[in-house]
Order: sequence, then C-alpha cells, then structure tokens
Amino acid sequence: MAQQHLDPTDPTADAATGDALAGYLRAQATEFLRALRLHRETGGSSAGGAEGSVDAARALRRSARRISGTLHTFRPLLDPDWSEEIRPELAWLSGTLGMEHAYEARLERLLLALHRLSGSAAFPAQTVTAPAAGPGDPATAAARGSRAAGAARTAAPAPLGPGGPAGRTATQERGNLTVGAAKAGALLERQLTLARTRAHSTALQALGSSRFHAVADKVAVLASEVPLTPAASAAD
Repeated sequence: MAQQHLDPTDPTADAATGDALAGYLRAQATEFLRALRLHRETGGSSAGGAEGSVDAARALRRSARRISGTLHTFRPLLDPDWSEEIRPELAWLSGTLGMEHAYEARLERLLLALHRLSGSAAFPAQTVTAPAAGPGDPATAAARGSRAAGAARTAAPAPLGPGGPAGRTATQERGNLTVGAAKAGALLERQLTLARTRAHSTALQALGSSRFHAVADKVAVLASEVPLTPAASAAD
C-alpha cells in the first residue's frame, strides 16, 4: 500500500484531516520499526564495512525527526500529554544518532577548506572511514600523519633552479604551505576521527539503553494507534 505523505512544512498542512495525520504517523512509526529491525539484524556495528547498520541508524534518525516534527506542528490534533512525553525523547534519539554523521561532515568540510587554502592540485587525500570498535590508536594516527606530510612534500613543486631568488622563494613558500596544510589535515583527521568514534560508541550505548527501548515501545504503539483529539475530526 502506498505510503501517505504529509509534509509538516507545507503551508497548507493546517487543513490536513485527522485521518491523514494518523496515516502519516503510522507510516513513519512503521519505518522506524523496520529500521530498528534492520539495525538488530546487522549487529549494530559499522566496523568492517557493515553499511546496513549505518543505513539503519540513519533511517531511525530520519523517522524520529519526522515524527517529532509532526507532533510539534500538529499538536492541537494530538493528545497533549502523550505528545509532550514522547517528543523530547525522539529529539534526544535523533540528536544522539546524528553526532557521528556531524563529525564526519565537519571533517570533510575542513579538509576541503585546507585543500583550497594550500592551492595544491595534489593535496594528500585524507581517508574518512567508519570508526573501529575501539578508540583510535595514537601510534596509527601518528603514522598516518607522517604519511600525509610525506605525500605533501612529494607533491610540492620542485625548485625552479636558476630562475632567480624570487622564483625559488615563491616555490619554497608554496611547498611550506602544502606541507603545513598536510600536517593540519592529519591533526584534524586524528581529532575528529576520535570524536566520531566516541559518538559512534555513544549511539550504540543509546540504542541498547532502557530509555531507547521505552521510546521504541511508544513508537510501536503509534504504528497501530494514534492518540488524536476531538479537534482532529473537526479538521475534516
């Protein structure tokens, strides 16, 4: 059966009927439960390239955000006590699951900015991978930084030779800028990858907590029963 779509940001949403609202919330609750089942089937770890778990966590976050936003926008049509009880919990879940992705996106933006500042077409590529099960190894991070700096030195333009002191100085400055950007990139990668690893661990802990299970139970009920108010039928 086709899923009903109800955009909370639609300016005509105030005219939505109680039935349409209930159908949308049930559909999002079903998506939430489907993502939760997928997350459990994949073992709840993105280590080793288990992309299914990552996709499941994103789907959980997406459904939680949509349900929370709908509860806020259409609160006059929903039981206020129930709505105010579940909405903060959905916001907590969405925020917790979103931290890992936020760190990944921040690292990509900062590395791109360094690439542009260095002005080098051969800026050493930084690898953004899914975090391992445990915290980052400082020795591994240091080795990665050394490789990045070495690649930058290799990519730096060679001296111009007898082209004059001004040419050699410009080349040296360009090379120093490239090497400096590589070192900064290695430092950013080390710090933000560690932060991302911690955020990943926090998300896994959250998904195994009693708080999350309470939220999941409420969403499971929502998949079959939406607590509408009498005002919902008046919207028809």
